[in-house]
Amino acid sequence: MAYQARRRDPLFDSETQAVMERRGKELLGIVLIVLGLAAAMIIGSYSPEDPSWLSATDEPIDNLLGPLGAAIASPLFVIAGYGSWGIAAVMAVWGVRLVTHRGADRALSRAIFAPIAIAVASVYASTHVPPADWAHSFGLGGLFGDTVLGALLGVAPVDTAFGLKLVSFVMFFATLGIGSFVLGATWDELRGLGLFLLRGAILIYAGVLSVLGLSARAVAGGVSDIRARRADRRAVIEDEPLVEAEPWTHPPVRGRVLRAEPPLAAPAPGAARQESDLIDEVPQPRGGL
Repeated sequence: MAYQARRRDPLFDSETQAVMERRGKELLGIVLIVLGLAAAMIIGSYSPEDPSWLSATDEPIDNLLGPLGAAIASPLFVIAGYGSWGIAAVMAVWGVRLVTHRGADRALSRAIFAPIAIAVASVYASTHVPPADWAHSFGLGGLFGDTVLGALLGVAPVDTAFGLKLVSFVMFFATLGIGSFVLGATWDELRGLGLFLLRGAILIYAGVLSVLGLSARAVAGGVSDIRARRADRRAVIEDEPLVEAEPWTHPPVRGRVLRAEPPLAAPAPGAARQESDLIDEVPQPRGGL
């Protein structure tokens, strides 16, 4: 004889469960965003001189999160190098997706391949030449990136220089493809992102051209205004009648009266002749023997 068990009613109805599920995803997304920002701070402020598991120094800690951040950043850089930035990117992007409820259903099926994306990014980073201030013996991709890169160059049927360029080219597109897949991107999102970037570039180009056009018009307008003013001034100067200048008179001086002296009379011609005659009649002294 079979007994039918009584079915219990759920503790919350379907609407309440849906609301709680959404709020739980949002809370998890906020936590992931905070962890992603913390990971970015740890990796961005990494310094080889910081004390960590692999080095013991008395230098002050430069990491933004103190000893804990220095202890986490050192092994990340030794193993994956700049590829460790993928950890911060995965946490931050999936946190935003959970908060905004965009592609949150693809989180488990995509984020599980995050280690592969980080490994590919490390190999791509190792194909670049380290800067002059790089204090490590390994490359930008860490020990893992250098090891895989060396293995790929060893089996490549080309010379090392060309093989390095070829591996860098392939790893660049592999990093973009696997990274987009891990971050939950779809073809529609990529197409929308491409259109957004294209429209933004067109708008920026049009804005630059408009600004240059306005500035050129302003300069041309200023030059034409200056030329018009000069032409008006020349026309006014040519049309004005000539005015005779009045004789300048010395201003009166206080305390005394200026009297005009009579002009000197010119000597008469007869007087000039008499003087010359007198000069001629003056006896000249006679010389001696």
